[in-house]
Amino acid sequence: MENTHSKRGSGERAERVSPPGEGATAEPAPRGAAGAAPREQERHTLHEPSADCALIDAFFQATTAGLGVIDRDLRVVRLNQALADINGIPLEAHLGRTIPELLPEMGDAIVAQLRRVLETGVAFTAEVTGRTRSSDLPRSWLVNYAPVRAKDGGVIGVGAVVLDITERKRTEDRLQEEGETLELLNLTGKQLAAELDLEKLVQAVTDAATRLSGAQFGAFFYNVTNAEGKSYMLYTISGVPREHFSGFPMPRNTDVFAPTFNGEGVVRLDDVTQDRRYGNNAPYHGMPTGHLPVVSYLAVPVVSRSGSVIGGLFFGHSARGVFTERAEKLVVGLAAQAAIAMDNAHLFRRAQQLIQALERSNKELDRFAYVASHDLKAPLRAIANLSQWIEDDLVDKASPETRQHMDLLRSRVVRLEALIEGILRYSRAGRVRDKPESVDVRKLLDDVLALLTVPEGASIEIAAGMPTLLAERVPLEQVFLNLIGNALKYADRPDPRVEVRGRDLGELWEFSVKDNGPGIAPQYHQKVWEIFQTLNPRDNVEGTGIGLSIVQKIVLSKGGRAWVESEKGAGATFFFTWPRSEPDVGSGVR
Repeated sequence: MENTHSKRGSGERAERVSPPGEGATAEPAPRGAAGAAPREQERHTLHEPSADCALIDAFFQATTAGLGVIDRDLRVVRLNQALADINGIPLEAHLGRTIPELLPEMGDAIVAQLRRVLETGVAFTAEVTGRTRSSDLPRSWLVNYAPVRAKDGGVIGVGAVVLDITERKRTEDRLQEEGETLELLNLTGKQLAAELDLEKLVQAVTDAATRLSGAQFGAFFYNVTNAEGKSYMLYTISGVPREHFSGFPMPRNTDVFAPTFNGEGVVRLDDVTQDRRYGNNAPYHGMPTGHLPVVSYLAVPVVSRSGSVIGGLFFGHSARGVFTERAEKLVVGLAAQAAIAMDNAHLFRRAQQLIQALERSNKELDRFAYVASHDLKAPLRAIANLSQWIEDDLVDKASPETRQHMDLLRSRVVRLEALIEGILRYSRAGRVRDKPESVDVRKLLDDVLALLTVPEGASIEIAAGMPTLLAERVPLEQVFLNLIGNALKYADRPDPRVEVRGRDLGELWEFSVKDNGPGIAPQYHQKVWEIFQTLNPRDNVEGTGIGLSIVQKIVLSKGGRAWVESEKGAGATFFFTWPRSEPDVGSGVR
């Protein structure tokens, strides 16, 4: 027998139903000689027929609500057929009997309510839950208690109106359950969307699925087996402490577990011990001794985008038939969300690992570049010095051809040193970061021109309206230095002209460096950006073929792009984009 909270009606007092033993006792009021005559008079009054009450009596018997009258001795003196049907007892069998005699499960609690009305004379409404002879299942009723008074105003009994609200309560319970389910799914969905920590993500899924399914405990097992293909890795546990599983070996590739990890679908069993697949595998032939009891069993595979089974969600309960079709659908939906989130977490973890590996590789490359440049430059300088000493020793004996060879040797040494320095700059381009600062591009261009040797007859025009950017100064300076320097270096006429312009694109600025040089044929527009590529023989124009590759590497590292527009013999215009405001990612080598 269950009793739930009471409800207040308009102008009524509400009271919680007391469980048996807490409220008034079930015995009727004492019936001594002195009180016998008044009691008989009250009972006569409650039963007394009256022509004025004929219409009310007809309603009393016809209404579908249960109606009853109980006297001060707590005996039923009047009721209708509806109340008799609710109690599952013939109408006549009620008369003269007490409530505990009629309803043993709920009698004491109802008596407490009746006594309160008799003592206070105040009506109230209570919600009552329990079993009667009409149903083996618990039902709920809303009972309105009101005092019945004699002509002198004294309370001589209690009238009760009983309404069956079982279906309404079930609907309310279902709605509450659905609301809690939606709230849990919404919360879990937000967690899965935001969480990239794989361990936290899998635990959140296991916890939510255990609650949604109604399981006593749940677990997630990764689809990972040992060399013999015998066991799976336990990843999370919910509903019970992890110690409940730590003393047992991991699940083996048994007939019960295998379908889930093979991606054969959901397994839902009312009683796993009765399934033909249970108990077929040694050494336990079922659950190991001391394992948590499992009767109801639910297993749902977690399948990745690629179709591979990441793992499985497994749930158990010691009672039979716990997992419903609704629970299965909820867990299947959650498993699908989990698979996407786990894929994302795996990708994020892999990306983090690759970033860390790249950072290590870059640092190693940086160290290598410095060591290599030092170790290569030292012997080159020795060669240059040695050639000069030899030439000095042969000052009177060296032929013009010998002197020419020595000059060529030293020029090759200078070229090789420039190449080594270029490789070092290329290896660091876009990786060595400084804190962004306010950069006046017009002033930066003036500084660039001061570093260049501008040939006589050349003109360089810088358009008005250059912006001020929040940027790293040195990389932007390197880009302009290479592009303007190349325009002057490869000029093939006595009046080289270079134009530098900028265009506001919103979040980016587009810059261009235009020259009137020999131009570049369209088939070489991509090749010029490749490292060590030059379009002119190095003996004609000294160069390493690294400058434009450095430009592209720097620009790409800033999220921009670089390209060229040109025709052979018509000059060239090099473009690149640069962010208006660079994020501060800290200084150092990346």
